[in-house]
Amino acid sequence: MDGPKKPDWRLIGELFLSTLKIGLITFGGGLAMVAVIEREFSGKKKWIDPDEMIDIIAVSQSLPGVIAINGSVMTGYRIAGVAGAAVAALGVTIPSLVVLMFVTLFYRQFRDNPWVNAAFKGLSAGVAALLASVVVRMGKRVLKDVWTVLFFGAALVISLYSGLHAIWLILAGGVLGYAFKRGGVA
Repeated sequence: MDGPKKPDWRLIGELFLSTLKIGLITFGGGLAMVAVIEREFSGKKKWIDPDEMIDIIAVSQSLPGVIAINGSVMTGYRIAGVAGAAVAALGVTIPSLVVLMFVTLFYRQFRDNPWVNAAFKGLSAGVAALLASVVVRMGKRVLKDVWTVLFFGAALVISLYSGLHAIWLILAGGVLGYAFKRGGVA
């Protein structure tokens, strides 16, 4: 009889370094991190299949909390179990915590600095481009049939013009996907 599987500490260390790097290089919040997480875990490391990565991102967005941490924890768990989830959460969180502590110390000096404000405008433009690239890459993998394209279009219009919370769109997508599959449409 085999005992419990021993953790692969090399893989766990590599996971920690990857999430630490993600936390260090990603500005713009959790949604901006999605592109970097997807590129690192699915594209570069090949730890997660691109279609599974889409599912992880969808679930991460649906859960309470920060999408970057949720996605990192889910991916870490998928790759290396509980230890992987723990180091992924730590790795992606440490850089933000350190930077936030630094910024908090000097907030008053930075608040009205025109150079800092200009830098943040540039960062915001880069983050918008990063988010757009995620939408295009995910769209290519997800929008494969007419029903998905129609729901995407409806959800986009609703989210842009109604102020409806994202959770309702995500839940509606799940219910519709289930209903179409059960009805033999999807």
